[in-house]
Amino acid sequence: MMLLHHPGTNDVKAYQAMEQAVQEGKIRSIGLSNWYIEELEEFLPQVSITPALVQNEIHPYYQENDVIPYIQNLGIVMQGWYPLGGRGHTAELLSDEVISSIAETHGKSSAQVILRWNLQKGVVVIPGSSNPDHIQENTELYDFELTDEEMEKINALDRAEKHDWY
Repeated sequence: MMLLHHPGTNDVKAYQAMEQAVQEGKIRSIGLSNWYIEELEEFLPQVSITPALVQNEIHPYYQENDVIPYIQNLGIVMQGWYPLGGRGHTAELLSDEVISSIAETHGKSSAQVILRWNLQKGVVVIPGSSNPDHIQENTELYDFELTDEEMEKINALDRAEKHDWY
């Protein structure tokens, strides 16, 4: 998987070079990172291969609720980076009272609840960690499910608060 990192000058030309690499068997799939509806509407008609994936910042304080279904309706996988809030924001997100309460109800960590919330929205998550215990914890998401009410409580946390800009 090769991603074009974010919209900029010569995007179509760069993506077409990636398409050529796919045709030559040098890479298997291609995608985009940090692309939103307006950019995609202009970009997609100019390329031949639909991106396999679009990777954007997504967490409870920055939810992308318009972008996620738009991308998914195109048959593109939505992937969320910074699912736990990102540099300098993780502690605040993990200690959010709403999330902590839901975590306690399920006997799970706040991180697990946030990752599960993403999965139930159809968003693939890529939490980063070098801590083996956290890595293990991040895989233990399939023995519980958030209720519709819990999903709505987390959805209500959206602040349109992006934690990284490009």
